[in-house]
Amino acid sequence: MHARKLITMTPRRAALTALLVALLLAAGCGSSNGAPSASERFAEGEVRLEIEFLDIGLLKGHVYGDAEEGWRVAEMNVTAVDHREARWGVIETEREGFGSASANELIEVRLQELPRGQQITVTATVTFEDGSGQRQGRSVVDRWPP
Repeated sequence: MHARKLITMTPRRAALTALLVALLLAAGCGSSNGAPSASERFAEGEVRLEIEFLDIGLLKGHVYGDAEEGWRVAEMNVTAVDHREARWGVIETEREGFGSASANELIEVRLQELPRGQQITVTATVTFEDGSGQRQGRSVVDRWPP
């Protein structure tokens, strides 16, 4: 007869397991139908933040800026903070269309341990610029998990 080795649940393993379960459950919360998680229209243009899905350790999505006539998208910035105002790592990659009327950027937020019932606040800011060089930053905010 072979003795089976028992897997003990250390506090660290329990925390990692709980985080993994929470991420898997929250994966269905994303905007899988293509609807923006947060969207607002301003005089300079529209800003959209679309959180598309959760991956192990990453919250993934896109930021879109669509400028009104006479404006262009100059830059984008994304921040993520938790309930203690601690900043979470944001990776901004695959930028397209900067300097034109329509731009987008792929974002990934590095997920850390988040206490049950708490959310992170993701803020996407698009800076619009007109022909004279005047700049105006406009932001939308989403909280995750919803």
